[in-house]
Amino acid sequence: MNKTNIIDIDIDPTVKIGEFCFLGRGNTNNLTKIGKHGTIGSYVIIEKGVTIGNNFAIDDRCTIYSNAHIGNGLILCYGKNIHANAIVGNDCIIGGHVCERMILEDRVTFMGEVAHSHYNPKSDWNTTDEPSPKIGEGSIIGVNSLIIGGITIGKNCYVSAGEILRTDLPDNSVFIKDKIYPISSFRGLFTTRY
Repeated sequence: MNKTNIIDIDIDPTVKIGEFCFLGRGNTNNLTKIGKHGTIGSYVIIEKGVTIGNNFAIDDRCTIYSNAHIGNGLILCYGKNIHANAIVGNDCIIGGHVCERMILEDRVTFMGEVAHSHYNPKSDWNTTDEPSPKIGEGSIIGVNSLIIGGITIGKNCYVSAGEILRTDLPDNSVFIKDKIYPISSFRGLFTTRY
């Protein structure tokens, strides 16, 4: 028996939904819109005001928070979250948590994590809105890399697994062993999705 609760949602009938999901929950008055030809795993929560394009796959135990806007072709890996007001472009693969207001342009592979800078540690946790990162088209953020603060990662960039990035990264760059290199210097050893 499929125990899925659907509230105030515009969802195409071609979408396959797993068990024990909550779709359209939350406090905002915005309608949740979910496109065509997608799959939603079990134990998934999608809050109000979320927009998801067509041809997507959301794995089990994921959460997409209010007013996130997601393009076509999303792949959201097991147990990962896209937080409120995030913008995710077309054909993105997400295997890390996407923080509030973060922007991922088209064809980004994001397997890392994000942390705010916490410039004011004495302020109330829920009232501080610090800048969130922006990741350019086609870039790849490796597994367990950490993006700190509201930095901008350019188009066609590669951040190696396990790196800690605290500064902007220009287009066509590789960040490896705590240094920035032009991607051209690697002569095809790094492939992005640009």
